[in-house]
Amino acid sequence: MRRRLHLIALVLFVLTLGYDLVVWGALPRLPGIGAQIAVSARHEAPLATTYIVLGAPLDAALPALQAFGERRLAAAFAEGFAELDEEATAAMDVIFNSTWNAQHRWLKLMYWAPPLLLVLTLLLWSRKPKQVRMFSGRR
Repeated sequence: MRRRLHLIALVLFVLTLGYDLVVWGALPRLPGIGAQIAVSARHEAPLATTYIVLGAPLDAALPALQAFGERRLAAAFAEGFAELDEEATAAMDVIFNSTWNAQHRWLKLMYWAPPLLLVLTLLLWSRKPKQVRMFSGRR
């Protein structure tokens, strides 16, 4: 099992990164405040900007992913729309300094998961047990 931990961490990294690309890539097209939050992300959050820039073409190519991302964002921000609208220039601060519901908590957890899982994957890969051969097949 220990020999495969780096693969498990890699799969988790890919899944969380894919989720973030789909959800944050849908942000600019979120009705109402999406464009304002995207501008705030460009100024305050390089990781969110990366997710938005890489995820927007993916969402544009597959409308079902765009709809999924918009639903997740709308559910996460539902109780904070008024606050986000008031603080449009500092929307990323508002998003990450408060928790409105379980979906919002999940969104924030998934936001930080890919960088942490990437570091964990590299660490586990560098520490994986190496195969030792006593006798080689060649002479």
